[in-house]
Amino acid sequence: MLDAAVMVFAEKGLHAATMQDIADRVCMAKILIYRLYPSRQALIDALFSEILLEIEATAALPWGGYGSGMAALIEMGRAHPDLFVLLLREARGGPETLPWATACDALLAGLTEPFVAPPPEASEDLKAACAHAARTFLPFITQAWVAGIERSDGMTDAARIKWFGQMVRAWRAATRDALGLPDAPEPATLASQPPRAS
Repeated sequence: MLDAAVMVFAEKGLHAATMQDIADRVCMAKILIYRLYPSRQALIDALFSEILLEIEATAALPWGGYGSGMAALIEMGRAHPDLFVLLLREARGGPETLPWATACDALLAGLTEPFVAPPPEASEDLKAACAHAARTFLPFITQAWVAGIERSDGMTDAARIKWFGQMVRAWRAATRDALGLPDAPEPATLASQPPRAS
């Protein structure tokens, strides 16, 4: 059912596809879908909630070095490319999906926070500046992730991961310098918070 929903959403658009379209795809009465998912929102929630949990779990693993986070995201996205691209590209377009897009953005920005983490004694202004810096890197992460899933950037996987890692390293150094942050060890994990329970 969920796979069929993803295919329909990918073909017709996340906001245009209806529950009837999904019922037609699986050749069953729409009422049967509503028994599993009482609303279109419940279906969308089922699709996107697992993605965020998967990202959180991956972020909590030991960090494998520059580029490793993107490699893991791309591998994850390629397992269900249509679903991930829907979340990364289309979810901002409507009230049913905007909370999921916003949660994904916050989670992805959180993956960069350990690179520009302020020292514990930092002022509130410096902490806010660090959080802002993490958010400003988000469009680059999203675009690189989608291009990696779709293989649309003309790079091999090895070249893409090396390139992304070099970009993160340079961004980290430039951001820490611009904010006057002292040198700090590289993060042990990319998780800025412990993962939520499933």
